[in-house]
Amino acid sequence: MKDELDSLKAAASTAKYGIEATMPKAVGSTSDPVHAHVQIRAAREVRINKTKNELLMVQSLIDKVTGDIEQEVLYWLLEGMPFRWIGAKLNMSHTSVQRVRERVIDMMMK
Repeated sequence: MKDELDSLKAAASTAKYGIEATMPKAVGSTSDPVHAHVQIRAAREVRINKTKNELLMVQSLIDKVTGDIEQEVLYWLLEGMPFRWIGAKLNMSHTSVQRVRERVIDMMMK
């Protein structure tokens, strides 16, 4: 997400030339592309910081997770893999992966 944010460029959201430039603009919103870009960046920064804090919390609780299956499922969940992908990799159903995730959460909350 951070790389995506760094690569984000301000793009013009209003037409500068042609017939579109003479048309009336939408009421109630800004047509300033720089302002829109700043708003997008601010929203993404908040999301990045929230994700970062959540990952730090999980990393501080990771030592409470015991069991090979639980650790493997937690690893793949932290990598962002879906339940069905994890299940296929570990030869289990996606509902079993969900149950293992619940066990991991219970272990962390104790």
